[in-house]
Amino acid sequence: MTEEALGRKRPHEYLINGTLIGFPDDVFTGRDALTRSGHTPASEFQLVLVRNGRTRLYLIDDDIDAVANAGGELRAFPGDHSPTFTVDEVGQVWGSDEMEVDEFLRHWPALEGGHWVLERDDEPDTVLVSGGILAFGPEGVEHITSKKDKHQNKVLVMVVTTAGIFPAEGSKQYPASTKISAVLADAAKKLKITAPPEWVVQIANADVDKELTFEQANISGSVTIEWGAREGGGGA
Repeated sequence: MTEEALGRKRPHEYLINGTLIGFPDDVFTGRDALTRSGHTPASEFQLVLVRNGRTRLYLIDDDIDAVANAGGELRAFPGDHSPTFTVDEVGQVWGSDEMEVDEFLRHWPALEGGHWVLERDDEPDTVLVSGGILAFGPEGVEHITSKKDKHQNKVLVMVVTTAGIFPAEGSKQYPASTKISAVLADAAKKLKITAPPEWVVQIANADVDKELTFEQANISGSVTIEWGAREGGGGA
């Protein structure tokens, strides 16, 4: 047998859900990938290939060419739900209604001097931040766009409450002229909460008047607002 033929016989490894899985051939089916990676019965799973900033859905009978898709990785998901979204106007697919922002940033690193944002017509941009969660449900993410860092007169804001974090994906970008109370109203609407009057607003463990704008409160850059009952007090 020639050296070239021997080379073709060497097992090929491909990354599936973070684990390298060996295959005897360069081309294998989705069923083989799922079975070898322990996702059985294979008929109850689907695969998404992520490579070079593009995604592709594979079903169990589809052929996957590991050589043609070198450098990519497969993600196995239960069920057959595959929500779609766009990244810089390029259509993408996923196998779950949620994706950790850290995973998104691993597949789509932000360009130097820029960041990823969620753009919606009726609200400020949301900047993706490590530790956040992208939601692809009916009211979730549709379009993710790269933008250059231009934070002049802008504040990146995260609101932390006992009911959750707003926004879940990272931080909202507000003009410095925005009243803090307006941000809290956005958070309350999204988190579906009614804040009792005794709740206080704190930044870096210091009380802040919510009727001030960020500029008036001398707040700039990136900030986390803690909104809730004072420690030792009650809450909703």
